[in-house]
Amino acid sequence: MNIKNIRFYLILLLVLTGTSCKKFLEVESIERFSGNRYWKTGADVEAFTIDIYARLWDKLSNSCFWPAAGEFRLGELASNTAAAGVTSFQSNDQNRRVVYDYLVKNDMKAVVYGITANSPWLTNGASPRTFNTVLAFNFAVNTNWTDFYRVIQETNIMYEEVNKGIPGLSDTDKQRYMAEAVFIRCLTYFIMVRIYGDVAYYIDANHATPLGREKFVSVLNKCIAELEPLKNNLPWKYDDPALNGVRANRAGAISLLMNMYMWNAGFDEANKSSYYEKTAALGNELIQSNQHSLIPIEETSRIFLGGTSESLIELKESSAFTSGSNLFYKSAFPGEPVVLTKHEENGTTTQLHYNKVYIDFLFGNGSDYRADMIQNRDQENGRFALSKFEGPVSVLGFPDWALVLFRYADAVLLQAEALANLGRDGEAAATVNLVRMRANAPVLSGLVGQDLKDEIFKERGRELLGEGYRFFDLVRTKRILDPKWTSNPLSIDQFNRGAWTWPIDPAARDRNPFMTLNDYWF
Repeated sequence: MNIKNIRFYLILLLVLTGTSCKKFLEVESIERFSGNRYWKTGADVEAFTIDIYARLWDKLSNSCFWPAAGEFRLGELASNTAAAGVTSFQSNDQNRRVVYDYLVKNDMKAVVYGITANSPWLTNGASPRTFNTVLAFNFAVNTNWTDFYRVIQETNIMYEEVNKGIPGLSDTDKQRYMAEAVFIRCLTYFIMVRIYGDVAYYIDANHATPLGREKFVSVLNKCIAELEPLKNNLPWKYDDPALNGVRANRAGAISLLMNMYMWNAGFDEANKSSYYEKTAALGNELIQSNQHSLIPIEETSRIFLGGTSESLIELKESSAFTSGSNLFYKSAFPGEPVVLTKHEENGTTTQLHYNKVYIDFLFGNGSDYRADMIQNRDQENGRFALSKFEGPVSVLGFPDWALVLFRYADAVLLQAEALANLGRDGEAAATVNLVRMRANAPVLSGLVGQDLKDEIFKERGRELLGEGYRFFDLVRTKRILDPKWTSNPLSIDQFNRGAWTWPIDPAARDRNPFMTLNDYWF
């Protein structure tokens, strides 16, 4: 990033984080970014776009956000105990890690607000200081959606300004930047829907009128209607290979559309067949493009370094996105080791392990290279590890990961799931076998109906283990209600009242009489 872009980002950061804002959702008016000050050249558009990605990266990499939201609430993980001779565990590490146990139990009040010395949550010998160490993880920041709305506001501004016309910007680049703004906006809304449920929706650049929360199925349908006609304005690949995956592209847009369709299919019963049809068609478009592929299974860890043919959209802390945030799967607590992988070279051990019963449920005793990548699956003392995440260690002593939001294997399995739900069992089995053959696992044959649907769901668990998909998959398919699929199921009443969401910071109601919170948590 050159000096001009850095200066621009610093100015923008000061503007957006100022305390004088009094408008709805604490976002800034478009007058702050008038054409007289910005939007004079294509370089200004590029700098603004990079800063939007940086802000989204900041939010998603804060407080272990991505794995906490999509993986740790699964109900199948537990915090590790110290092992003899493992020096990286400090005396109060186990007290700190009790927060992971609350995530697993879906006890979001404890996760967000901490516990007290006389709390019934204080079990297993945890000391009163656990209150402070739980709060030190700062998961409460995940209840505040202001930064998401700042991303949305910036994309709204970008779309409007580019649409007005930028001197020297070609029509092709204009259409690409506008599509990129819509992609980031829809991605942000999708992330918010999976976290908070219903959200306030707007796309105008100068919005200041208070809004209530809109039903999330409606929000996603509006996002789909925005993005689908623009996806072909995005390139499959960029001329600069460094931009592939980290910038909006056609495959990333297709994957996002597939994920939005499949989310709505779980909640909009009357239209689910249409959602499945759309997902299956988009999957065909992606696969038949031959622009992306599954990399050799032995090279899986390369996926999480970024830039592979399997990555559809990713965020990465780099010279392009300078933010100073925590690395993916690095603990939110300073000085703690990484969460699900260990590195002998710098002495780090894991904080969490998957329950052996769950791993056995997914893999059994069959042949599967992905099972071989699970180290010490029966140990709970810091030796459990997912070697798929063991990339090179950075100068900070932690693996140098990219945050892969969507990858090719996810899209392939979503298409297989959609085909199975349409009764196209042969096509569904052939599609899921693309992933199984890559893992050196036996191909599926002879399964039909619900048995095939269940096996495809298990396949998503095997392939995407630890990547932040599983809790959301449980929610959208309603398997979160079934103890067959999770050790911590929700009741129908809990589900309907929003127990799958995060609490929303009460500050969302400030100056907005139409705003409501997720009442289940209050």
